[in-house]
Formats: sequence, structure tokens, C-alpha cells
Amino acid sequence: MNNKFRLITFDVYTALFNIESGLVPALAQVVGGQADGRALFRTWRAKQLEQALISNSLGRERISFWTVTRRALDYAVGQARVEMPESARAQLTHAWNRLPPWGEAQSVLEALTARGYPLAVLSNGDEAMLRALIKHNALKFDYVFASDHAGFYKPHPSIYHLPLTTLGLAAGEVLHVAGGATDVTGAKSAGLPCYWSNRSGDLLLDPALKPDYEFQNLSGLLKIL
Repeated sequence: MNNKFRLITFDVYTALFNIESGLVPALAQVVGGQADGRALFRTWRAKQLEQALISNSLGRERISFWTVTRRALDYAVGQARVEMPESARAQLTHAWNRLPPWGEAQSVLEALTARGYPLAVLSNGDEAMLRALIKHNALKFDYVFASDHAGFYKPHPSIYHLPLTTLGLAAGEVLHVAGGATDVTGAKSAGLPCYWSNRSGDLLLDPALKPDYEFQNLSGLLKIL
């Protein structure tokens, strides 16, 4: 065990779960021949992240991730000129609570637990969504740090500081496992050591905020911890 780290936090919707594989088939089934399911998903995801950043910038009360997700879906459907009933829109929004984890995720989590590391999720999701997703996949975490606890979305520093203020940890004692470049930037800006599960081979906009560790998937955690 690497005694430097007293907590490992995980991004949810990119690092732990395969949202594209989880949602594209559901979208394709609903839209049929009206639109390409993968293209529709990517618009949905892009607008979801955009709406979260808008929520951060308005200086008002945080817009819930559930609402952000639904608004982004309505945008994607409208932009593609797809006919979709309310029941299907509600079903697709609920699908965010039933996403599949990446293939190695469960075994890596179990190995880290066996090595004595407390584990947490640290995510843009609402707490209720995160707990439903964790329960659906029978995963075990010691803590859930959700954006509704902070009142902001990533990469705002307040969400990365949740484990520090809640558990009394120093920033250097928390290793954050990021799935995307923006999450890396947020974690490093907030002072947390960062592991990047960089499945797509993405690049950083600001190379000065590079992760401490970078691997193609979650399995590299077992090499450093």
C-alpha cells in the first residue's frame, strides 16, 4: 500500500462507466431510422456538459444534474428533428442510473479495497443518481461526493475539496482518478494528485496541469498503488 494516499476518489461518468455503450443502444432503439443513435448521444453528452458549465457561471442556484441531463436530451432530440414521446425521454434520462462499468472497473475496485484503500466517487452527478447507479451495479464505495453537495460542477474547486472538508484530509492525501481532460485540469488546479484513465488518447488544453499518472485504463492503478 502506498501510504501517501488515504483516499482514492473516482470520476463516475467517464472513468468508471462506459456511458456511450450504455446509452447508444437505448437511443437507437427509441429513434429507429429517424437519426443515428451514436451522433445523437454525442450531442446529448456535449450539451449536458455545456449546461453544467453554464450552471457554474450564472451565479445562481445550481441546476440539478437530472435537469441538466434532461434539458440536454431535449436539445439533442429537437436539433435532430426526432419525434420522441415523453415516456421515452423519461426512460432515457433514467438510463443514466443503469450504466455499465468499464470491463476492468469492478476487479480494480475490489483489489484496491483488499489493499486497504478507502474508495469514493467524486462526480458531477446528483447524489441520488450516483447512489442508484452504484446500487444497480452492486459496487462498494465508502463515500459519495456529489456536485449537489458542493453547489457547483467540475472543474470548480469546491467539488474537489469535498473530501478534504468532509474527512479532514490534506489535498496530497487524496488521489483523484479522472476520466476526462477537464477533470484532470480541475483536480490538479484544486491541488489533488491525479491519475488519468485516458482511454481515448486525449490531450490537455493546458499541459502545465498534467496528471501525476496516466494510463490507458483503470488497470494502471494496480501498478502504482
